[in-house]
Amino acid sequence: MMKDNELKLKLEKLHQLTNTVPGWLTREEGETLYELARFHAPVPTFVELGAWKGKSTIWLANASRDRGEGKVYCVDLWNWTPGRELTHEDEVYNEFLANMKLHGVSDLVEPMRGKTVNLARKWSLKNPIGLLFIDASHRYSAVRQDFEFWSPFVSTGGYIAFHDVDTWPGPTQLVSELPGWCVHLQTKGLWVCKKVMEERKSE
Repeated sequence: MMKDNELKLKLEKLHQLTNTVPGWLTREEGETLYELARFHAPVPTFVELGAWKGKSTIWLANASRDRGEGKVYCVDLWNWTPGRELTHEDEVYNEFLANMKLHGVSDLVEPMRGKTVNLARKWSLKNPIGLLFIDASHRYSAVRQDFEFWSPFVSTGGYIAFHDVDTWPGPTQLVSELPGWCVHLQTKGLWVCKKVMEERKSE
């Protein structure tokens, strides 16, 4: 088991590494993703919906490496950046790939370019998810769809983390409506729930 001081040094190093990558993930939120993925997720498959330039991806990929197993699957369109138009359609995607290469985690990351719902339809139940990070569109209808389409793939005992709860109305409303099998946990940053039983199928 990793000692507390070793973990603190590791988290500080990751904070310094990711601090140069654009994005809205705070240090506390990154630490929560890392600790859930490395120490708690029952299976080493991690999926993030919304990766942008890869700030959260680097936290998750390092958790996978330090755990000694697993992979991060990143679902995004990579077709947007705030405040300006893209110079070409692959601009953000190429920057994401460059950040993965620069930080030495390309081998631990599988980009999946497309709409979150469309790619959920292609995901296999034979590949259960240990940690699902929902951070794509923050519109209520989109967050709800992401939860409904992807949560069935989360393993019992697995985790679902939401970004921007209490700051955006979409995810804030959605987490107030979650079913009983998704139990809220107190964590550093992010809104996290644990899947404590299989979902009930409709009759």
